[in-house]
Amino acid sequence: MPKGKRRGLKGLGAKYGSTLRKRYGRVFVTLKLKRKCPSCGRWKLKRKSASIWECRLCGFTMAGRAYDVTPIKTS
Repeated sequence: MPKGKRRGLKGLGAKYGSTLRKRYGRVFVTLKLKRKCPSCGRWKLKRKSASIWECRLCGFTMAGRAYDVTPIKTS
């Protein structure tokens, strides 16, 4: 029995293989991280659908990658 269970890997048994479980775990953890809204600066940015991110307070909507948002540098 492994010493610690990973959150989000419920339902992925040994039949899926360790590499697939590790990849899924990284994506799941990345998806559920808290993100800061670039408009209002609060930690309420949430994924609305695939690559659509929306702030729950100010309503700011932006497009990003499917599971993560990369900050755009404007100079």
